[in-house]
Amino acid sequence: MPSIRKKKTVKQEEPVDEDRLSPATLSRIPNYDGVPDILDYDLRVMFVGINPGLTSAAQGHHFAGPTNHFWPCLSESGLVSRKVTFRDDMNLAKDYRLGMTNLTQRTSRKASDLTVAEQRAGIPTLTAKLRQYRPRIACFVGKGMYEIFARDKCQKLGLQARRIPWDNQQGATRLFVMPSTSGIVSAYQKEDKLKFFQELARLSDELEEEFSKKKEDKE
Repeated sequence: MPSIRKKKTVKQEEPVDEDRLSPATLSRIPNYDGVPDILDYDLRVMFVGINPGLTSAAQGHHFAGPTNHFWPCLSESGLVSRKVTFRDDMNLAKDYRLGMTNLTQRTSRKASDLTVAEQRAGIPTLTAKLRQYRPRIACFVGKGMYEIFARDKCQKLGLQARRIPWDNQQGATRLFVMPSTSGIVSAYQKEDKLKFFQELARLSDELEEEFSKKKEDKE
């Protein structure tokens, strides 16, 4: 009788249940001290998160929490031409001129676990990234984080009056603020958050036209 070869079962990658992680488990999470930045020069948008959550640290990707609205909203925003997930984050700069970084690199279960001092300590590094890499827009994914960065109240979400001058003195980064995309933020549902992504896409398109016109005028 011929032998029957059993098919190998492929274990699916499951989201991390952040509420059940023990300290011993946390110590084994890869990239526990953060996830890699996704940076390049002259990006259309650089997204700024507050810090990596446990799922993001475990997966090694930005906004990887299973209930986070970032990727569904980005997919429908007009900033990208197809559906994207956290596994696509490393291709965003090359494919769409979108980048990602965090104000604070330390991983935590909740953003509220970070002290104000920790967040303020990240301001010089973030400012240096904006000056050096010259993104058209820095989008802060969270109002409270932006207020710590700006050391001022954010009176209205969306485009802010403040700008960060570039090192080459050829322009400045606009600052845009949207609600946190975390699923636990109940004040804004996914549809509400999507509107900010779409507004960001419109602003980005306008700036691209503006920069293209300036380039043509110089030529």
